[in-house]
Amino acid sequence: MTTLTKTLLAASIAGFIAGSIIDFGGLNLNPAWTVALPLGAVFFGLSLISFMLEKEMAKFDAEEALKTQLTPCQPVAPAVKEKSFPNPSLQFLHDH
Repeated sequence: MTTLTKTLLAASIAGFIAGSIIDFGGLNLNPAWTVALPLGAVFFGLSLISFMLEKEMAKFDAEEALKTQLTPCQPVAPAVKEKSFPNPSLQFLHDH
């Protein structure tokens, strides 16, 4: 498990515990505190998604590192500068 997955799982557990105590404990608190239980569920879903994709992310990072190692590092030639005309309508005189 990566650090992100562990952090999301810890936030999920904290949300579930806090939400359970607030919602089912019969405490006389501000109703806004009841958001803790759904936040626990959201963080649990994010931790599951992160856990499922961490192997794919590791494969992608390895492939990208291999691509950058295989790409030759050659300097790019500078672009050829074209003559610029102060008035574009005069350019047709130069072309003929």
